[in-house]
Amino acid sequence: MPMKSRTLIAILSSVLALALSVGCGSACKDLAHKICNCQPTRAKKDHCNQSIDSVARNFDLSDREEDRCQNILDSGRCTCEALAAGDYSACGLSADPMSVFDESS
Repeated sequence: MPMKSRTLIAILSSVLALALSVGCGSACKDLAHKICNCQPTRAKKDHCNQSIDSVARNFDLSDREEDRCQNILDSGRCTCEALAAGDYSACGLSADPMSVFDESS
């Protein structure tokens, strides 16, 4: 597996740990897609969303994890502006989720 893919999975795992489950209406999947929508280009947004959908097939989250994602969404703190300012915790993250899509990575 290429390094970029491993890095993507590692960072998305931060989101996935709270963020992804299969099925419509998942607060965690909604949160992950919200973070993807902060990507600066359409190509990066598409790549991020495709990665989430791919990884989501392998995760089954608990109600507690889904509740945490819903709380993050309900707080209104998870915004593109917060991520751009480095406030990753606003989206339940510990690292920049956008860096995995940089060409230099």
